[in-house]
Amino acid sequence: MVSVLSSFISVLNAVGYWQHSNDQYNLLKHCGGMGPYVEGTGFGLSHELPANTTVDQVYVFSRHGERFPTVSVAEELRAVYNKLKAAQVEEYKGPLAFVRDWEFYIPNDDCLEMETNTSRFSGLLDMENFGRAVRRKYGYLYKDETELPFFSAGQQRVVDSATSFAKGFFGSESEFDRLAHIHVIPEKAKQGANTLTSGRSCKPYNKHSNYDSGLKEFETQYLSQEADRLNSLSPGFDLNAQDVQRLLAYCPFELNYRGHSEVCQALSFDSFVGHEYSRDLELYYTKALHPFSFILGSLYVNATLTLFEQGSDQLNQSLWFSFSHDTDLLYFMNALGILDHQATDLSLHHIDFARWFRTSELIPMGARIVLERIKDSTGQVYVRVLVNDAVIPIPKCTEGPGYSCPLAELRKIFDSRLDGDTFASKCHVKSRRPWHLSFYWDWNTK
Repeated sequence: MVSVLSSFISVLNAVGYWQHSNDQYNLLKHCGGMGPYVEGTGFGLSHELPANTTVDQVYVFSRHGERFPTVSVAEELRAVYNKLKAAQVEEYKGPLAFVRDWEFYIPNDDCLEMETNTSRFSGLLDMENFGRAVRRKYGYLYKDETELPFFSAGQQRVVDSATSFAKGFFGSESEFDRLAHIHVIPEKAKQGANTLTSGRSCKPYNKHSNYDSGLKEFETQYLSQEADRLNSLSPGFDLNAQDVQRLLAYCPFELNYRGHSEVCQALSFDSFVGHEYSRDLELYYTKALHPFSFILGSLYVNATLTLFEQGSDQLNQSLWFSFSHDTDLLYFMNALGILDHQATDLSLHHIDFARWFRTSELIPMGARIVLERIKDSTGQVYVRVLVNDAVIPIPKCTEGPGYSCPLAELRKIFDSRLDGDTFASKCHVKSRRPWHLSFYWDWNTK
């Protein structure tokens, strides 16, 4: 009877029917964009397309892979580590019992802000695997033995990510050396509109804030509750809300390097849910919904639409790869329209459990946006968007195959939102600096 039941369950799983789901308990879904890459939940839409269609062009816009913390964050992590290690504790027990033998995980300061290269969550390996996956899926669009550009923002971790991706795409050092061209676009204001970090070129951007101080009230609630819990179960450490906030950041960054973390195990799942929401609030109001987010992302979307409109025959190239930072991906999603799935603003006073905007879903380390140009048997062309391997339809434009959007309609929607504005005019780009993004077209002429 048991063997028959096991066989029946195996058959159900094989054809795609199962009655369990552990995804909501995956901690990587609650790391607030600081932890390892995790596939998006999406809407359950298939990657498959109808038989009379084909993907004939692909544009990738990716965040760098898993990294060490920045210098300022590392100082905060070291501070909470030092406090807990120095605590006069009578007995190491409860969730924080591990502190007795705890060792700080960052090897040295030279690692800060760089990609991780150990454990299953290695940033460099993640990006290399991403490159391999793209080659497997879209390799038919690459003409063997042709040079291929990979465009990277200027920070070293982004350049390293682009390089690892390219190595994965080509599969061998010899092909990479011969055929890959890593084009580094400086993260400087002098780049004007010819940039992969548009916020650096937009002088008015930092003068506008769309952030409410009410977040502090929300933060205090869950952080204080978690501090009380830990102090009760592990007496002697005298944790406060700030300590808990730092531990909640310690966990994902340690995962990026070690692949495991005792800190993650010590903290309650509820505290991660609260921390995730505070991160969502911060990035939603300061980046995704910032008054300049659309114009910052318009550079990338306009370039992508132009590439798709020109087509691979005119361009003699079908694959386009760009690498930047989490905020630039948010700007891109804003200008593309997919952030409109978040129909109402996030509450500053309680967790909006029904929200669509989740940083862990949209911009984990190694996040990637893939745009596919789809052509059907009649020659009509469409655009489909994948965010972290999940198909994400463009709101109010889903009549194409696989819930894609007709390219001409997407251009009309985008131009309507742009309403005659330009990045150069809105961002006060000086006349001596580039007013247009051109590197996709002139990369092999310089």
